[in-house]
This record gives sequence, C-alpha cells and structure tokens, in this order.
Amino acid sequence: MRKFLEGVLTWKTYACMMFTGSVAVFWVIACFLGWEGIPLGVLLQLLLLSVIGSLLQGIIFTEWLIKSMAYPARLLLFAVTFLAVMSVFAWKGQWFPAGKFGNWLVFAGIFLAIFAAMTAGYEVYFRLTGKKYDGLLGERQKKR
Repeated sequence: MRKFLEGVLTWKTYACMMFTGSVAVFWVIACFLGWEGIPLGVLLQLLLLSVIGSLLQGIIFTEWLIKSMAYPARLLLFAVTFLAVMSVFAWKGQWFPAGKFGNWLVFAGIFLAIFAAMTAGYEVYFRLTGKKYDGLLGERQKKR
C-alpha cells in the first residue's frame, strides 16, 4: 500500500508539472494569436491532457507494464503516443483551424521542439545528478 501511495504522489507531482508547463506554452501561443486569456474550457482540456500525459509517462518510462525496452525506443513510443493524444485534444478542442495541413505541421513542430528541449534538459540534469551521487558514493567507499 505504501508503494502505491508513493506512486500516486509521484504521478500527481508530474501531472502538476506537466499542467504548469502546458499552460505556460499555451499562454505564450495565445499571446501571439492576440487572445486576452485562456478560456476555462481550454484549461480543463490541458488539465485532462496533463493527467493522461503523466500516466503515459509512468507506463512507458517505468517497468510497471513494459519490462524491457531501450530508452530511445521508450522516448519514441512516448513522443508518438503523446503527440497522437495531443492531436485529438487539439482537434476536438479546436485549438487552431484544423482544416489546413500547414497548421498541423506547425503544431507537430512546436511539439517536437518542446519535446527535444525537455528531453535534453532532463538528460543534462540526470547526468549532472548522477555524477554528483557517483562522487558522493566514491567518497563514502574511500572512507570505509
């Protein structure tokens, strides 16, 4: 039961971070489009999208359901799956005129740019944190 509750807490944290990030990105785009604010319906869509996205993250990047898969394959699976989910939200939520193919290219381009930046940022953070803990582990082993 404790492990389940820890998992729920972690999932909630990721959902909140994803919601905050999606609202920030949507706000920037809305400003470029001349909107005065973000409609409440869109905020609800972004919240639901964040909940789904963080669940996908938990499924794809842990060994909960997928026991063995290389990290690059997991990244690709997440990107394709989440882009598909976001596309449905964008289409049903009428985030932009969906009848023009160019709009979908811009949408996919923005998604891929943000996905690449976040993946690179996570990798840098993970490597720096890993080096820090490797150094601390080495010091502790020397003391013993």
